[in-house]
Amino acid sequence: KIDQSENIALADVQDTGIQDLSSAISDSEPRYSFFRYRHEVDGQQKDSVIFIYTCPSGSKVKERMIYASFKKVVMDTASAEAGFEVAKKIEASSPLEVTPEMIEEEFQPRVEQKQGFARPKRPGKR
Repeated sequence: KIDQSENIALADVQDTGIQDLSSAISDSEPRYSFFRYRHEVDGQQKDSVIFIYTCPSGSKVKERMIYASFKKVVMDTASAEAGFEVAKKIEASSPLEVTPEMIEEEFQPRVEQKQGFARPKRPGKR
C-alpha cells in the first residue's frame, strides 16, 4: 500500500489459496499483490511468484497515477530485498478479474494449431 506521503508499506500478509485470492485483494483502492502459485510443470511441483496489480476504476485519479508509476519500483524492491523472482505479471481493473482459471491459463503452455491458407473461391458467372 502507498500512503499519503508516498511511502510504500506492507498492508497485509495472508495465507490465501487460489480460490480465495480475489476476495483477499482490496476492491476499493489500487493494490500490489504477490501470490505464490504452486503448480505442476512436466510432472514436477513448482512454486512461482505472481505480481498482481489491481486498480479499480472507482479509485481516485491521484492514487491510480501514483500506483502506476511505482509499479516497477515495487517489483525491483521485492526482487532485491525479499528475493522474489516474479514469474508472471498480471494487471486487472478489479480483483474479481483475477480468477483461478486466469492464473492457470497463464502457466499452461499454449498449443497452436496450424491452419493452411484457405484459398478464396473464384467468382462465378452472374
